[in-house]
Amino acid sequence: MRTPELKTAILRMAGKGEFYGYEMHKKLEERQIKIGIGRLYSILSDMKNEGFLKDRWELSQSGPKRRVYRIAKKGNIARDEILGEAIKTVHEFYMEYLSSLPSELSVFNMVSDLLVENLRKNANVAYAASRFSGPVRKILESLQEKFPDGNIYAIHPREKNVQLGMDSVSLVDGTFEDIPMKDDYLDLLVVTGNIRTDCLDVGLREWQRVLGVNGRLAIITPTALLSKYEDPLDIGEFIEQREHPRLDSEDLLDFEILSNEVKKYFEHVNVDKVVHITVIRGSNPHT
Repeated sequence: MRTPELKTAILRMAGKGEFYGYEMHKKLEERQIKIGIGRLYSILSDMKNEGFLKDRWELSQSGPKRRVYRIAKKGNIARDEILGEAIKTVHEFYMEYLSSLPSELSVFNMVSDLLVENLRKNANVAYAASRFSGPVRKILESLQEKFPDGNIYAIHPREKNVQLGMDSVSLVDGTFEDIPMKDDYLDLLVVTGNIRTDCLDVGLREWQRVLGVNGRLAIITPTALLSKYEDPLDIGEFIEQREHPRLDSEDLLDFEILSNEVKKYFEHVNVDKVVHITVIRGSNPHT
């Protein structure tokens, strides 16, 4: 195995505590990674000099002193990058799986069905997103099919170049706090992305403004962004928690806070969960 790959393997197996060189050698062998002990110590020394590892000498009453290693700050950053790439790969395969499901089992169709309930076919619809990722595009595609005679707008930050490739969707510059639509124009406004607590009230006033008397608001978010999981995490929670770094930030939108704020502006509020997605729907804006 090449040295860069060995360094990555060592970082993955180092864990949070201290370890001896021979312990790492044993771990590598258990994973069928063959390396001479001399070469291993040379690589550990290189990783220390590069700032990925720290070491210290441990005195022994029964023998010579031993070198003990542990991950340094730079090593932890590298481990986070390794984990991030692994999660990205899992997410890509998961999206491929979701996209392969028949229409009656499609998560994106389930979400769009919630959005379009009892709306007319020529409805005015806007989708505001901080970024138009794969899931957002899938929901937009589903909305296109459900509103063949409607007007559909994709609202995105001006500084971000977005290419949707959807002929019936109009791209419009805007933000969550500045929806470029006239008063009472929209039948449905869908919002997806990082909504900060300090911007929520301004956003809700703006969303209420652009929605008609029977208009509907739908906030779509990964459930992980509204919840703090408790240890021990299952594997899905572990991935969700690390995929969405806002989980521990101070501006985290707690589920109860978000739903209560929506109730201040809309007469009826419903909450639905579809797999790992939470959909909060508000209808009949207060006048």
